[in-house]
Amino acid sequence: MHGIFGITAVFARRGLLLLASLLFCALAISSTANARVTLDIGANACVFPDHKDLSLAGAMARAAGGDCPGGLSTGEMRDAWLIKSGLDLRQKPGEPLSVHLKQTLFEEVTLYVRYADGTVWTMRHDAASAASHTELGGMFRLRIPWRAGTIETIALHARKVVDPRGAFVRPAVETPQVEAIETERQSLIYGLFGGVIFATLFFNLVLLVWLRYAFLFFYCGMTAATLLYGLAASGIMMRMLPAGLPPMLGNVAAEAVLPVMLWFAVVFTITLLERGTVHMRLAITGIMLATLQVGAGVIALITLFQAPERLHVPLAVVNILGAVTMALIFPMAIIAWRRGSRIILIYTAAWAVPLAGAFARILVALGFMETSAFIEDSYFYAMCLECVLSMIGIAYRISNIRAERDEARAREIELTYLAETDALTGLLNRRAFIEYGIRRSGKGKLKSRLLLIDIDHFKTVNDGFGHEFGDRVLREAARLIESVSPAGAVVGRLGGEEFALIVPHSERDDTAGTILRAFRATPMTDGVRITVSIGSASGIIADDRTWRQVYRRADTALYEAKRTGRDRHVAAAGPEPSVATAA
Repeated sequence: MHGIFGITAVFARRGLLLLASLLFCALAISSTANARVTLDIGANACVFPDHKDLSLAGAMARAAGGDCPGGLSTGEMRDAWLIKSGLDLRQKPGEPLSVHLKQTLFEEVTLYVRYADGTVWTMRHDAASAASHTELGGMFRLRIPWRAGTIETIALHARKVVDPRGAFVRPAVETPQVEAIETERQSLIYGLFGGVIFATLFFNLVLLVWLRYAFLFFYCGMTAATLLYGLAASGIMMRMLPAGLPPMLGNVAAEAVLPVMLWFAVVFTITLLERGTVHMRLAITGIMLATLQVGAGVIALITLFQAPERLHVPLAVVNILGAVTMALIFPMAIIAWRRGSRIILIYTAAWAVPLAGAFARILVALGFMETSAFIEDSYFYAMCLECVLSMIGIAYRISNIRAERDEARAREIELTYLAETDALTGLLNRRAFIEYGIRRSGKGKLKSRLLLIDIDHFKTVNDGFGHEFGDRVLREAARLIESVSPAGAVVGRLGGEEFALIVPHSERDDTAGTILRAFRATPMTDGVRITVSIGSASGIIADDRTWRQVYRRADTALYEAKRTGRDRHVAAAGPEPSVATAA
């Protein structure tokens, strides 16, 4: 555990420094995105809904008349036009221009390029061509082939729009040079996002296999859902899937994956926080709301294929439930902090930026604010930041668990020691001695020798010198027996002045003689010399029954040693014990 925690801490610290550097670079590049656009055709363009299925000529006539009300109403299923006239664009041979547009929720869009001589070139972006037109970043690009002449008007006609942001988000005309720069920028953003998320997922999967903590499982689920969201929102999924699928599949899939990520995030929060700091009613409410949101996301995917004209309904439900669920995190965090949670501050810092970005995207999706390049890309920066900060939180939580485990283990060892140890001598007590003796037999396969050791005339020591002096003698006798016992012997005090040893059976074993000689040669407290009597018996001590059998024979031998003069060892052999006095 200590090594795993060290690896986690090092990963989190180094990952944070690396991420800070990469985020700075990505944000610096993102902040200059608008400056690199060759021509923003959304600025001062005429945008209006189309209720009458207008032709290009009709749309241009309406635009020329100044009938340009602006964006679309939230949730309405309709067509829309964007007309940008008065242009003076000329292409160079080998450097074709392209129209770059954020993929939103519509079924198809047609690009019209009208030249000064009246020639009109068209290209359609629909289910048949979506995969080939989709670029990294959830954008699609329609390239205009080279043709001599001046481009006077660029028009976009979107059909069946259900996105409250409108059909035309960040429309621009780009040169090949700017296109290459934009591709590099998106590659950096998604490379950063994918690298951090994938590395974090892999590392936490390893930790999950080793540690099996519940919060690691839910964190891996959240990270995997985040990775899926990146695949859907980035346009990579559309490039991987076969042609013929709706162009807005990527956006709808991203909206459906977000609730899954939020569900794992809620449960991750509950399992990560310290026990007793989670407000269970809020937690259960959050899980229920997130579950309903997941269901709404699934319904949105089904609706995309079955009834796309009603797609705005489940998408609105997804976003409303998401906003309410995320709003619950703040009171949960406050309550956890007031209940003494130490990790909640790290967790709150990790989720503050992603929550702010997600809330902004929900407001955009509900039509309360306009989108921007920063809002569109901020989710990826925020989730990278969240992953690394959450890793620090996970490392901190593992540290707490380790401390709690070590404390519990220390208490367990202390309680075990108190339960098994004779308080006066520090040897095993009677119960623990018997248990260790049975355990030492190897499930009844090993033959052992039991030695019962009794201090001779100990009552005289107690009566003559007092019980406190007698206790000191018992402690010194215990240390002496333990010091001369062979390695692997089980040593205990059975009660009063009686001690016991269990040693491996051997015909040449002289443990009893060694103990007798040690007591004869070693004076106790204040020079008092004592001797001991020893009775022994051999047998297999496999359970309580066999212990009693061997003990009775050893006790009979001990009685015989005392009866025949003390300061000697008697070994039980067969039905009648034999007497042997140590030399």
